[in-house]
Amino acid sequence: MTLRARLLSHTLAMVAAVAVTLAALNLNSLAENFLDMAIASSEMTASQIKQVVRRRLAHTPVAPTLAETKRLWNRSVEEDRDLAAMLEGTMAESSSIGEINVAGEDFVILATSNPSRRGKPMIARQDLKDLRGASPLGRVAAILEIRHDYETRVALAIEGQTAPVITIQVLVLPSLLRAAIVPPLQKMAIISITAMVLAFALAFWSSQVALRPLARINLLIDDIVGGRIPEAPRQDGDDARELALIESKLSLLGERFRETREDASQLRLNLEGALEKLDAGTRTHIENQLAVARRLTAINSLTSQVAHEIKNPLNSISLRLELLRSRVGEDAPDTDAEFSILSEEVTRLDRVVRTFLDFNRPVELEPEQLDLVEAARDALQFLEPEALDRGIRVVFTAPDAPALVQADPGLLRQALVNIAVNAIEAMGAGGELRMALQKSSETCTIRIEDTGPGIPPEQLAKVFQLYFTTKPRGTGIGLAMAYRAIQLHGGTIEVESEPGKGTAFLVILPLAGLDRTR
Repeated sequence: MTLRARLLSHTLAMVAAVAVTLAALNLNSLAENFLDMAIASSEMTASQIKQVVRRRLAHTPVAPTLAETKRLWNRSVEEDRDLAAMLEGTMAESSSIGEINVAGEDFVILATSNPSRRGKPMIARQDLKDLRGASPLGRVAAILEIRHDYETRVALAIEGQTAPVITIQVLVLPSLLRAAIVPPLQKMAIISITAMVLAFALAFWSSQVALRPLARINLLIDDIVGGRIPEAPRQDGDDARELALIESKLSLLGERFRETREDASQLRLNLEGALEKLDAGTRTHIENQLAVARRLTAINSLTSQVAHEIKNPLNSISLRLELLRSRVGEDAPDTDAEFSILSEEVTRLDRVVRTFLDFNRPVELEPEQLDLVEAARDALQFLEPEALDRGIRVVFTAPDAPALVQADPGLLRQALVNIAVNAIEAMGAGGELRMALQKSSETCTIRIEDTGPGIPPEQLAKVFQLYFTTKPRGTGIGLAMAYRAIQLHGGTIEVESEPGKGTAFLVILPLAGLDRTR
């Protein structure tokens, strides 16, 4: 899409968005106003009719029984022709009321503004106030679409009784409201369409004027890319001086662009030559490592921002929770357990946030030469009590000779512990945790293997992703932190798993220079 087309489309989109928004707001305001007027009119009408019926029933003779009183009330309303005429006149004067009915205790219509409804059952409709309380979209849709009527209902009861003896129903027709709303809506649509047409014409004229110099610059760029000498600017005055300045800068930029393109081509050839020398497995491994690194970088940035935004509210919640506990605890000792649960959850969330921040904080290695055999043994001994409590047997095998590496002891130990803890939790109760070290000429491999349920093939590529976990209460951080720690030491982690037979993590670290010849 050209710049002119984008300018026109963006201008039209903004005008259309403004027009649609204003139309929606005005339509909603119109609907609310007309509904408010309809509710007020129907309630006032129902109240007036109730007062008229009450005054007329006051002249009804007193009956000895309640049943006889109800019968006299129904007869009085049913035989009152003046009341029926009043109902017809009231409906004719209203712009929104479609029908008025007066029914007895059995909800059979005694008097009505529609003579054909006399003697028929009163049909219950949705309350008009419910329509006023609906969502803006639902409210407007109910008015504009053909739906059932809405009612306002009042009742008369005999003193000492809650059940109504006389019920007055005022029906409001959405079609009448729609007839009142459509004219201003049409006027608003005409104004919006006119504004869009004028905006399009103005945007087209503006683009013609604004993009005229760009057309000349485009020709200059084409000359530079094609290796041709740019023509002298054909404009006079300020435009000529500005274009001459731009032309000189574009010429310099074109020269640098050509040099950069040549360097990039040479670099690409060098990289392609280097990649051709690698086997397919190594290339795939490098591509996977780069993909994971890109994902971790993107997630780290987002996580850091979210963690900082959560940490301050958590501290405030914790302080106010303790304050509330001190105030309420003495008067309601049974709430102490609930406060304890809340405090534990806040503490857990705070711990998760701190872990997020720790993961995203730049790591400064403090490397020193250490024996990887002793470091691995120490990490496994640290977890051995927990493993034994779960009925898990621990097996450690390593060469007799030390395996010297340059590493940060604390960071490397935490990485091994995280992997081993993941293996212990995967097995649950019972099983065997094996940690074995094997040296080669330049690397040392630590194999941490469990006898758990294994990892499904479709999840193997996700195990080192931050926050990915299959455990109900897992955080998905341990393996990601271990992966990052091993990467910082110039090593790699690989995972092998077969469902039903267990999982093995292979930590591969480069040996120190003095140990590579042994």
